Amino acid sequence: MVAALDEASFPDPLPEKPVTGVNADTRRLQPGEIFVALPGNHVDGARFVRDAVRLGAAAIVTQSSDHVDSIVPLVRVRDARTALSRLAATYWNNPSRELRVVGITGTDGKTTTTFLTAAVLEGGGHSTGYVSTVDLKIGRRRLSNPDRTTTPQPPELHRRLREMVDAGNTHAVVESSSHGLRLSRLNDVAYDVAVMTNVTSEHLELHGTVEQYRLDKARLFTMLGRSYDKGVERVGVVNADDPSADLFLRATAGPTLTYGTYRHADVVAEDIRQTPEGIRFKVRHQQAREEVLLPLLGAYNVYNALAAACVGIWKGIPLASVLRALEGFTGVPGRMQRIDVGQPFGVVVDYAHTADALEKALRTLRPATSGKLIVVFGSAGERDRAKRPAMGAVAQAWADYTILTNEDPRGEDELAILREIAAGAEREGGLECRDFALVSDRQEAIHAAFERSEAGDIVLLAGKGHETSIELADRSLPWSDADAARVALRSFS
Repeated sequence: MVAALDEASFPDPLPEKPVTGVNADTRRLQPGEIFVALPGNHVDGARFVRDAVRLGAAAIVTQSSDHVDSIVPLVRVRDARTALSRLAATYWNNPSRELRVVGITGTDGKTTTTFLTAAVLEGGGHSTGYVSTVDLKIGRRRLSNPDRTTTPQPPELHRRLREMVDAGNTHAVVESSSHGLRLSRLNDVAYDVAVMTNVTSEHLELHGTVEQYRLDKARLFTMLGRSYDKGVERVGVVNADDPSADLFLRATAGPTLTYGTYRHADVVAEDIRQTPEGIRFKVRHQQAREEVLLPLLGAYNVYNALAAACVGIWKGIPLASVLRALEGFTGVPGRMQRIDVGQPFGVVVDYAHTADALEKALRTLRPATSGKLIVVFGSAGERDRAKRPAMGAVAQAWADYTILTNEDPRGEDELAILREIAAGAEREGGLECRDFALVSDRQEAIHAAFERSEAGDIVLLAGKGHETSIELADRSLPWSDADAARVALRSFS
């Protein structure tokens, strides 16, 4: 199987050995699997070669030039991440070539757009699976995403795509993160459609600059040009209202569909109105113009719906059928999710974990708030530090009171993270105690927010959304914002 690798040096002769899989994690390695030693920021996978051999690896693939003692075949490659992708796709017999694959990338809105796109395709009669940050859909089954990664490592990703094929899915929607694109996890996915939601600053700890972040996301569109030919037209779907639109349009190898709120886009939203039932607007494409009621909070979800509509149009689904699917959408866990146990004030859980997403969430809730708008959030440790003061500034501008709290501190000092966020609030005139508080324990922070709340207020719990753990330096703690909110609310009754 390793013969599928380009620019690799093999032992001569290369022995014929049965292979049971591909793995880059010795903690999960099974006998007979090929172990690929990935380079890492903290630990190099080459350090675990001896462990892999002891555990029964069929072969070792490494980009390290260091001497390695191995009694199993050792294959040296230029790029271990590229090799992992190729081997995983080969082992699972390239399942993405048997599916129509839609990739969704962007800073915010990827998960909601993934769910909406799957709903549109299903509404058009196409059996659709998906891979998302929240969960996975294979056949008709929905499975949790325990690893919390938007884009799984290639062995897991291609295994799931194979399961979709075997379960009868004909289409797959793959949430395609900038991490996954930059780290070559998606190299061997045969995309048919690339969708861009929006681009703001995030993950600069990996990408270095905003420009590189944009370029890494645009790889998805470039990949269309070298994707496996399935005999169907490949298309790039681009948010025409986003400042980065031109970059993505230029990167697209083939035709494009644009969407937005201005007339120059191919698919346009007009007459947008927020109602108690959701967002009502008209969708125009060519000569057709139809009204839709999207049952979601937040005008920004208009863009997510338009992106999904473009995919439906690519598939030839009539616009009226596309909009019916959007109207029947039931939402995404942890995305503007209301929590109600009979309390007199509103509670909303949302995944907003960037300054842009937090502003959108607060701006959405502000008109619905007759009293105070209170927000509880933090910022992940060992991730983009530049967004921390920006999020503090947003909270100061849009919320009446802010409680800064723990959110996946990992190896960083919890209070230091909160101080960096608070600095942004202070630059906007915020004062500790009067405008914001620092409460490291997230359960206590939620309880404190509810103690301050009265009828007509809304409390936004931001940053965790659907996630089921808090990541510390040495362990994961089980956690759910929605469950924590219910526990705290019931303590008041």
